[in-house]
Amino acid sequence: MPTDEIIDPAIDTTGRRWQLFQFIGPILGVILVIMTIGVVTLYTYRTMREGAITLSRNLLKSQQRYITEEVSHYLSPATGISFMASGMLASDDMKANASAFMSLGRSVLRGIPHVDSFYLADDQGHFWMSARREGQYEETTLQEEDGAPYYRHRVTDKDGRFISTDRLSAEGYDPRLRPWYKGALRFEDRTPDRRLFWTDPYPYLSTHQFIVTASMAFRTLDGRHVVFAISISLNQLTRFVNSLKVGKSGQAVIVDLSGHVIAGHNMLDVGKPGFDAENVHLDPKTQPVFVRALNVFRVMGDGTGMVHARGQNYVTIASAMPLAKRSWVLLLNAPESDFASFTHAVQKQAVYFSVVIVGLALILAMGLIYQGRRVERLQTGLNVLDEKKKEDNAVLLKITNMEGLLDPEQEQPYFCEALAERAVARRASIWRLLADGDRLLCEDMFDRGRDAHGSGMELTRNGHPGVFECLESGHAVDLPDAEEDQRFQSLQRVVMRMIGARHLFFMPVMEEHRPVGAIMLEDPYQLGEADRVIGLIASILAVRFGHVQEEEKKAAQAQGGPVTMADSAGRSPRPQMRIVEGFLIHPEEETDRTPPMPGLYPTVPIMVLEFSEAYSSNRDAAQAMLELVAELGGKIEGIARERGLFSAQVAGNRFIFLGSCSQNVDAEGAVHLAEAAIGIREACLMVIAQMNTQLMFRIGIDVGPVLVAYFGERRDIFNLWGEGLTMAEALAHNAPDGGQIQVSERAYQALQGIFLFRLRGEFFLPNNGISNSYILAGRSENTAAGGS
Repeated sequence: MPTDEIIDPAIDTTGRRWQLFQFIGPILGVILVIMTIGVVTLYTYRTMREGAITLSRNLLKSQQRYITEEVSHYLSPATGISFMASGMLASDDMKANASAFMSLGRSVLRGIPHVDSFYLADDQGHFWMSARREGQYEETTLQEEDGAPYYRHRVTDKDGRFISTDRLSAEGYDPRLRPWYKGALRFEDRTPDRRLFWTDPYPYLSTHQFIVTASMAFRTLDGRHVVFAISISLNQLTRFVNSLKVGKSGQAVIVDLSGHVIAGHNMLDVGKPGFDAENVHLDPKTQPVFVRALNVFRVMGDGTGMVHARGQNYVTIASAMPLAKRSWVLLLNAPESDFASFTHAVQKQAVYFSVVIVGLALILAMGLIYQGRRVERLQTGLNVLDEKKKEDNAVLLKITNMEGLLDPEQEQPYFCEALAERAVARRASIWRLLADGDRLLCEDMFDRGRDAHGSGMELTRNGHPGVFECLESGHAVDLPDAEEDQRFQSLQRVVMRMIGARHLFFMPVMEEHRPVGAIMLEDPYQLGEADRVIGLIASILAVRFGHVQEEEKKAAQAQGGPVTMADSAGRSPRPQMRIVEGFLIHPEEETDRTPPMPGLYPTVPIMVLEFSEAYSSNRDAAQAMLELVAELGGKIEGIARERGLFSAQVAGNRFIFLGSCSQNVDAEGAVHLAEAAIGIREACLMVIAQMNTQLMFRIGIDVGPVLVAYFGERRDIFNLWGEGLTMAEALAHNAPDGGQIQVSERAYQALQGIFLFRLRGEFFLPNNGISNSYILAGRSENTAAGGS
């Protein structure tokens, strides 16, 4: 038998039970007494407290009704005078209306001290104002003098007798653009009790008054729109609110729904120089009771409530202000102790010890709970950090074990995939700085959402100077919204807008303190977790790109500037290009060139430029789009003529270009066509980058057979179709991203060695099967150096 199963019959368990009872019994008795005292005390306290709170709420409601009535009387002149003015000033004689307006203004300003000024404006831009001016009255008229707008100020006494006059320039002022004018027009068709429009309160600097303007729109007998406005000073309203006594130490304040203070003790300095009354808001630190009462009002509306702050309870009441701005709220609060202090005195001694014990127990329980939660959060954080380290280590291990890691000739698509996955970015891309230092070539671009790679896009210093400035600085840039940064605005419009990205992380790749490339992450959601991966990949790319730059410079120096086929083609005279328009009835453009004969031409270099159809039903947007397309068309025609292309034809949203049209293979025509494609791409990207537009383009190039024919009654309208045109259109339409040039296998064979290409993949064309397609990145560094 195991020893742990042996029971000693001599052991007496009664003593242990008694010890346990002695330990637990008193504790249970104390707890029971405390609970009994607590229940009785709590019941008595709640009964007395509820009675005191009910009394305090009734007192606050009475105070609220009194304040509401006083504020309504304070602002009521705006309603009565506005409706009276709409009847007095409806004559079709505006001079008579202006005279009546001035008389009305003097009378009201003389009798109601808190009315600050009056405005009158019509839909033709005329403006009149009546206001106080150092104990006198100022009548202002907006009028033309010496061919320019001026304010004509006429100062009178209370009976309208002339005292003096002066004028001030009113250049740029239009009363129809003021908030009180536009707001009154919006409220014109409302019911009479809602026709009056109230502006937000604002300070009037010349008089140091904090005012609010009420305006009403109406029509004269001849149908003219007229807006009458009255401005009321809120300075006296602040003094009235501050003079109120709410309980012993309660307060009252009038605010709007956003927490902006209209009247209250926050506004004691209103009228003093330097006091910004427009930016006074409830402070959560010093006025937590008012802040919480306003939050409750936004959700529940009018009513009373109880708020605990600063260690005590406050009775609050919140109500909307009738007859005033409907967004104004009256808030009152008073400490509960002002009304229920006697209940605290009665209950204080009875609950003191029990509260201490309960408080200690609560503190201990809260401490244990808090410590437990801290340990749990710490453990969770350590687990998450451990998982992240494991993921980072797995990625880093995979990168370091990749074959040909530092070989620039071997593509490594996993770099972009790792960057996108670790940073949770929508798209990651790697860019190499070419040897001329003026172009960034996209080596690889990975779209995480589509799980697709792309390459071949090129950024030039002329088109994106800010990007190259940041590249040369060597510092990483993290922009939440790239469009708001002038340096990256063009990049956002050309590259990022295609996928709707805005957040950009841009990191230059430096090799011995000189830039050799860059890493871009678009919309990265966990950028901080990818620091190790970004640093490792940037170091690897520095070695790869630095080696490529050195090789390109050595190759260029070794060539010593030999003349290449492309250079000789660029300097050879080309016949004048003719633009062939796609119309059946059109006069043929004069040219010295002999037009090609109808028939089949087996190897014609042909290019199609296709614009995305960014149409708009808005007239202004459509006009802006037409102007942009016209500008692009002019630049495209100029580049085509400069490169000596055979023809350029416009067909809807497409341009069709022919490098040449002959029965023999024309390598020069293909080279000139590719050079024109690069020039057109750069010109279009520069123009689009400067415009906030969704317009984008794609280019396709092929060298293939076409049929040439002549249409029309006189057989003088040039036209072509066939496999070459079909292939170029398909390549343009299916280019992977906007701004890229996709070429066919036949075009690649004609242009390789002169230009830089990236294999895109297999391309299917009906009736022809599957063939490879390539992305034209730019002119080869070797041929460019030799030509220079």
